Amino acid sequence: MRIRHLTRAVVASLALASTVLTAGGATAAPASGWEVSLSGDSPAGSLLSVSSVDDDLAWAVGRKGGQGVIMRWDGVKWSQDSAPGLPDVWQWSSVSAVSADDVWAYGTTGRDQRLVHFDGQRWSSVPTAGPADDSWPEVPIDAVPGRLFKGGNALYTYSDGAWQTFALPPQVDIRDIDALSANDAYATGMQYPLRGGHPVTYHWDGTTWTLMDEAPVPAGTDTAKVAAVSPDSVYVAGWADGPDAGPPVPSVAHWNGTAWEDVTGALADLYVHAIVPDGRGGLWVTGNDQTEPARAEPVFWHYDGTAWTKEAGASAPDGDTRWPSYTFYDAAPAGSSGAFWAVGDYSTPMDAHGDQEIHGLIERSTTASAAAGR
Repeated sequence: MRIRHLTRAVVASLALASTVLTAGGATAAPASGWEVSLSGDSPAGSLLSVSSVDDDLAWAVGRKGGQGVIMRWDGVKWSQDSAPGLPDVWQWSSVSAVSADDVWAYGTTGRDQRLVHFDGQRWSSVPTAGPADDSWPEVPIDAVPGRLFKGGNALYTYSDGAWQTFALPPQVDIRDIDALSANDAYATGMQYPLRGGHPVTYHWDGTTWTLMDEAPVPAGTDTAKVAAVSPDSVYVAGWADGPDAGPPVPSVAHWNGTAWEDVTGALADLYVHAIVPDGRGGLWVTGNDQTEPARAEPVFWHYDGTAWTKEAGASAPDGDTRWPSYTFYDAAPAGSSGAFWAVGDYSTPMDAHGDQEIHGLIERSTTASAAAGR
């Protein structure tokens, strides 16, 4: 399922005007601005996940030409990670960094899965629990001090060298996990089929996973992302296909510790691939914009706790300027400065043969907020 979605997202990419737009008549929050940090002919053809330790150390993972790639930020530039021990994979789909010597990455090759750990010197393969998830190979992981969480067709926790498995009902897939601590984590996904199914959200209390109340999203919404700020502030987000082949219909719901609230508001026409708390009580949301008429610049949405604003990202120098070109798949704080990373890909203009090249893209917000931590 994920492969189908990514393929469509590459074709139908982000679009918006080059100025900051205020959605639904709301007052615009101060724009952070974004700048391109990686584009063009690089080792990355598409980047699916990003995680940072501090302002000068981060990892982003993805693939290029059927080969998994891990990129590393050293405070100045992004380069392909050269530490020894990485196995060959088709793609790396998730990365989670706890510290400079505690980093995890998950990938797939054929019908097999790979989990690796970086100890500050080299990468080492770690046996993982459960079968590979054939229906959704981009399995999420999230690491905190003392524990690793893994999703897919079950919920898994790893601590002290041992796995614990929490079985899920048939046709449930966990699409995203966000942990506040080793004893407090949230996972979201879907009870499929999409039509007739429903979103699921689970909470980990240090011992087991418990199914939470169902988030209030429209029928057919594919919930794919979760972001936890605190036990009384958790967001889940997703999208549904628009009527009559129209633009997608995104949804964002907020858990206040007692109940869910629909906070979608003016957010519209977006395949939601990434959400991240802004450190100030709000939320960044991005993905794949389908606003009509289509344009060819990247887009970010910001929620300040009350209203949504729509903001342009930075265009790659060689990006297509005629058709939707940009897709972001993940976003994360860029250390303690209050800045943020966003990773994905973009396409170049068609050549004389109608071919396009796809390049990995990393952007960084240019204005830091007062607080970055989640």
